[in-house]
Amino acid sequence: MLKNWRKRSKRGYFVRSTPKYEVLLEDQSVQKWILNLKKRPGWRKTVPSFLRTLQSFSDYVNKRPNELVALALGGKKTEIQKKLVPATPAVIKLARRFINELLNSGKREKARLTRTCLVSFFKANGISLEIESIPRTEKEKEVVLTKEQIYAMVDNAGSLRNRAIILCMYQSGLGVTAIRSLNYGHVKEQLERERVPIRIRITSRISKKVAQVPYYAFFGSEACDALRAYIEERKRKIQKMKEKGVRVRELSEKSPLFASEGKNVPFGERMAISSIWRVIKEAAERAGLDKESIKPNSIRKAFEMELNRAKIDEEKKLLIFLSMNSLKLLKNIVNRV
Repeated sequence: MLKNWRKRSKRGYFVRSTPKYEVLLEDQSVQKWILNLKKRPGWRKTVPSFLRTLQSFSDYVNKRPNELVALALGGKKTEIQKKLVPATPAVIKLARRFINELLNSGKREKARLTRTCLVSFFKANGISLEIESIPRTEKEKEVVLTKEQIYAMVDNAGSLRNRAIILCMYQSGLGVTAIRSLNYGHVKEQLERERVPIRIRITSRISKKVAQVPYYAFFGSEACDALRAYIEERKRKIQKMKEKGVRVRELSEKSPLFASEGKNVPFGERMAISSIWRVIKEAAERAGLDKESIKPNSIRKAFEMELNRAKIDEEKKLLIFLSMNSLKLLKNIVNRV
């Protein structure tokens, strides 16, 4: 396998590209394993993840997959055996040591995936790898912010852009992915006409959910004011940069609604999801809140709480929740009936 699979992007920093596993796939034991995995639903996502994990373990012990199989068999043959052959203590020791290192470094979910991957690989080759299962980590208790806490974050947002992001998320119930996917063209005409509230039709292209039922989200008056102030400031910055001879993209309908301010990504480019997380975390910290427990979804939950308090009949509330959460929520409701 080619280890040097990181490359420099057009933006000037290193990004991940898809690793290739040609050498790994030449191994007969791996081929047998992949054929087995392809019999299961969802194998297209499972196979790349498992290949990456097996490659990591193979590099760690400095042995090819076929050598691992031979070591696990310890001279035994699997063709004659009807039952799985227990793996030798040597392989079990190596697997446990690799998994324990992941656990000690705090990578619990990765350790769980590694165990599942190795058990699956050896099983496909007629070997039983007996390793203790790793329980799932308990789901963190979800933090729901109060209205006062949201506005404390807004007051400590740090910039007009960050203020607009938090208010737009709070008053629309949109998540990070949808907020990031919005373009200036989605609000341009309504901003220019000073419409309140601003209405946006959320589709699968915006939410990035294949089964998303289209619905409308609304930015309230405070979000509209914050958004208008941010866009005006952004236009002024673009003009100043042009006057200085700096090459900068014009603000067009296809421009991202919330753009990078030029620290790690060129000015005007679409923000990374991690950047929006950082905006929320830093605003929470400046507002005196526990930033470790606050996530972007905390703002979405605050919107849902306000929706529950609103004087709207239950049928309309259900329609809003169904449209926002699409088929996933619908399946949960059906399963409870």
